[in-house]
Amino acid sequence: MSSPATPEAWALPAGAESDPAFARLHAYWLAKTRGDRLPARADIDPLEIPRELLPDIALLEIERQADGRRRYRLRLFGSGLEAMTGGSNETGRYYDEVTHQPGLYEKLDAMLTAMAEERRPIYFAAPSGSTDRGFLWFGRLALPLASDGRTVDMILALVRPLPGSPAGQPATLPG
Repeated sequence: MSSPATPEAWALPAGAESDPAFARLHAYWLAKTRGDRLPARADIDPLEIPRELLPDIALLEIERQADGRRRYRLRLFGSGLEAMTGGSNETGRYYDEVTHQPGLYEKLDAMLTAMAEERRPIYFAAPSGSTDRGFLWFGRLALPLASDGRTVDMILALVRPLPGSPAGQPATLPG
């Protein structure tokens, strides 16, 4: 069962103020919430999202495994993300299949699991998950979606390059 989240918990996460694009997508998502209910994927209309953000949008579906863990399938991988990852379109693949930096996926999995259980937006900065692009750093805003308004089953994400982030800097993952 998802823990109860309140609209106060849905504020723009710390760090996301680094790029106004994160605040724009967050404001759009927040406008789609209904009281203490999260928006569903059906509430998200690409025609309403600011056009300049669309290339950097990802949509992840949460699949619950028999052992209780979650797996994240990329249902949408924007054209800007494709360009940032060296031209590979990751649509349809699992996040654990495309994250090759040692130890990074385990941290991302723990953070996304906490986001789903706590039903709140998160922001983090981390290197690219591609082995040949680990020198590139990205800010990631993850916004929970729930078909029933409560149980998070999808994630709306905005991924933006962070200029000037040095390679080798530790990821700023929550917790």
